[in-house]
Amino acid sequence: MISFNQRDYDTMNDTRAHILVVDDSDINRNMLARRLELVGHEVIEAENGRTALEKLTTHCIDIILLDIMMPIMSGFELLLVLKGQPHLQNIPVIILSAADDTESIVQGIELGAEDYLAKPYNMSLLKARINASLTRKRLYDKEQARLEEIAILQQIDAELTTTLEIRRVMEMTLGWALRQVGGEAGVMGVLEEDRLHIYASQGYTYEIYEDSPFVLLDQLPTAQQALHTEGLVYEPETNGAGLLARTQSQIILPLYRETAVIALLMLESTQPNQWQPEHLDFLQRLGNHAASTVANAQLVEALKLANEAKSEFVSFVSHELKIPMTSIKGYADLLLSGNFGPINEAQTTFLDTIRSNVNRMSRLVSDLSDVSRLESGKLHLETQPIQLAEVVDEVASSTKAQIEAKRQELVLTVPDNLPDVWADRNRLAQILTNLVSNAYKYTPENGRITICAEEMNSVNEEAEVQPMIHVSVADTGLGIKEEEQQAIFNKFFRGSDDEALRSPGTGLGLNITKNLVELHDGRIWFESKYREGTTFHFIIPVANGHVG
Repeated sequence: MISFNQRDYDTMNDTRAHILVVDDSDINRNMLARRLELVGHEVIEAENGRTALEKLTTHCIDIILLDIMMPIMSGFELLLVLKGQPHLQNIPVIILSAADDTESIVQGIELGAEDYLAKPYNMSLLKARINASLTRKRLYDKEQARLEEIAILQQIDAELTTTLEIRRVMEMTLGWALRQVGGEAGVMGVLEEDRLHIYASQGYTYEIYEDSPFVLLDQLPTAQQALHTEGLVYEPETNGAGLLARTQSQIILPLYRETAVIALLMLESTQPNQWQPEHLDFLQRLGNHAASTVANAQLVEALKLANEAKSEFVSFVSHELKIPMTSIKGYADLLLSGNFGPINEAQTTFLDTIRSNVNRMSRLVSDLSDVSRLESGKLHLETQPIQLAEVVDEVASSTKAQIEAKRQELVLTVPDNLPDVWADRNRLAQILTNLVSNAYKYTPENGRITICAEEMNSVNEEAEVQPMIHVSVADTGLGIKEEEQQAIFNKFFRGSDDEALRSPGTGLGLNITKNLVELHDGRIWFESKYREGTTFHFIIPVANGHVG
């Protein structure tokens, strides 16, 4: 078992190379090949340029030693072909030729040869030129591999940022790991006490159960070693021990966020010594890139579960509160009716206070329930063609008492011939009620509230013209301070105006209103001048122009 931070691999000597010797003389080729093999190089031979090209399709070559004067395809002709092929043009070529004239040397260099030695060559000088070329080739190959890896990691980052769903993030990470470093199978999951909860897997048949995707850590000794050493662990020869049947080599990579293990990635192969050091380096970097996305996905998952729990709690509390509130309000109404005996003025005042506060509690509970359903995406509209004028009349009637109590004037400018809107009737009434209630609460006595409506055209994100109904609710009230206007639609926002704060409220009404308008495929905005008044505007689609 090899820890990523402690391994001691037998790496290839950087001075060794796969050398292609191209010469039409058997004696020259054989003599040079023996000398090169004595210093540790591996030699492939070719008698002319055409044969050399065939060898290049089946062998990975580091350096080419090339004669110039050959039949079928000369060295110069081969150079032209090599430098025209992207996958061959970066192989260093050293010309070894009996032609030592300046013209031949210049032609060879211009065609792309890295060096030119005249025959008979000095073997010590040739070895020095080979080593220098090999060093440059190794550096170039490493640079290209690094650039390619950076491009791959950027592509991985781009894919990972397209989702924050924890299962999908792990599927993508595992998929990239197997594609880039190989292996028959792999899993990725999170630790839950003494077991691994698998979120993503590839290559397994019967080893993982869909209805119970858990693996005990006792079954994965390599995983325990990785957690103990806090780093990647590679087992090059498992002798059949592993999750995959006939596993011969295995990698375990813990993903960390700060000091905590947030996920575990495991790759397995039926081949011993499946992976090389560069594979382990890549996996380590892949894990570093994926860790932040996995952590964010886990936070989103936790937030989702918390929101669901909150929604369930709010729903339960709302239901439980509505029953006693209905009972309290009912009994208060019965007592106020006088059917159960006369009540004096003080008692009437107390009962009115009880009823008023119960109504306020009921609105608060309804607002909290709406916010919870909006946040969880569980508030659905029952849309149909609706006559706006009818809804405006209903809202005007329902708020008439409060408006008259403050001796305010309500002005309606809603043409009867407006086309129907595409809306949920109850929610449209709620939108208007919230805006009108806001208006009369924050408008002093003898003020004026105006509701207007008109047909208009709006351009959507696809640059399509869509018929809409524009509704405005204007008041001559307190207005909103300029520095607080950006927060007006935030949940629980009440502002800092002392006079406005005297009116009771939860700060939820406008937030709910905005969300309801947007659920109708509409838009809401406002204009306000402090101590002069506010006008709220919203638009919703015309029924016969609605798409969806």
